[in-house]
Amino acid sequence: MGKKDLIEEVRTARAAFLAAIEGLPPDAFVRPGVAGIWSVKDIMAHLVAWEAELVTALSRRLSPRHKDAPAMVNIEDIDEWNAEQYHLNARKPLEVIEPDFHGVHKHLILALEKLEDRVLDDPLRFEWMEGEPLAYLVLETAVWHEQEHAENILEWRAEHGL
Repeated sequence: MGKKDLIEEVRTARAAFLAAIEGLPPDAFVRPGVAGIWSVKDIMAHLVAWEAELVTALSRRLSPRHKDAPAMVNIEDIDEWNAEQYHLNARKPLEVIEPDFHGVHKHLILALEKLEDRVLDDPLRFEWMEGEPLAYLVLETAVWHEQEHAENILEWRAEHGL
């Protein structure tokens, strides 16, 4: 997938997520139970943590000679990492999480814009991608992940009449 299409996918997923939270009353953002014990605010913080890791990975000098995988690729227990991130962010108010949510997305788009199509498309370019192109990591982290949690929110809203 080329850079232009990938960026469009990332923007479309973000628009869908924003549509899923549009019109929520302020108190609904902190109600637990949207995804497990997480609230909408917690989901937003969760997405910030993953996208920040992705931005860090994409902002590195990516070259075929660079053998070290980004830290996010080496997370051994994703559930444990997610729990750690939850505990780091649980007490932060929405007023702190929301600007981070929008800010990391802007940085993600900027990082993607700097990459060449060949860096995103070549499944053999990065050994640590195990035969997948770098675009797959972006899709997994910033598109499919965001879509998954938008669906969680929409289901929760339907169940609670929000």
